[in-house]
Amino acid sequence: MHLGFFSVEANVASRWGRLLSEYPVRQLQAAELAEGLSGGLILLHLDSVAPDQRRELIQRFESMQQLFVIMADRPQNDEGIRLLAQGARGYASTFMTGSLLQQLLETVWRGDIWATPSVMQQLVKRLLNGHPSALLSVQSEKVGLAANLSEREQQVLDILMSGASNKQIARELQITERTVKAHISAILRKTGAGDRVSLILMAQERHIIH
Repeated sequence: MHLGFFSVEANVASRWGRLLSEYPVRQLQAAELAEGLSGGLILLHLDSVAPDQRRELIQRFESMQQLFVIMADRPQNDEGIRLLAQGARGYASTFMTGSLLQQLLETVWRGDIWATPSVMQQLVKRLLNGHPSALLSVQSEKVGLAANLSEREQQVLDILMSGASNKQIARELQITERTVKAHISAILRKTGAGDRVSLILMAQERHIIH
């Protein structure tokens, strides 16, 4: 897949160019943004776009079915949720590490959503809002059985599906956050979900959450 990025800040453009050098990538000019990148993915440096032009550009991307990710210098939960709702496939920090940037690209190309952990947690809570705890327990058990999860993975999943953070899960089960991350990685791998949001959506699509 083709990859393009846009930033008017020389240090950001230089850094992205270096981190993405192993991909077929090119830096886009302002005039090219309106045309999009056919069949490709655009990393858009939000702070390089004038505030009064952002909405129009994002709407244009959506109308063209352009795959795009928003990179912000100072990510904020409300902004991230709004942009994801407007069609962005990812929302992350402009200065994320190279390894995380690679994970972001792999996640988006796989068809899943990437966002900062705090934005993901807020998205999960919104998706689960209004679903009684009894139903959440039932749908969690069904997902676990279908994916052949271990007993501990099922326990982690039960708490995760309530919208809990890794820290909250670790406290509840009296294990380390590192162990929680390992269990969540195993759960996502076994279920085929790319992230927590995809896991919830998967459950909804299978009519596990009603």
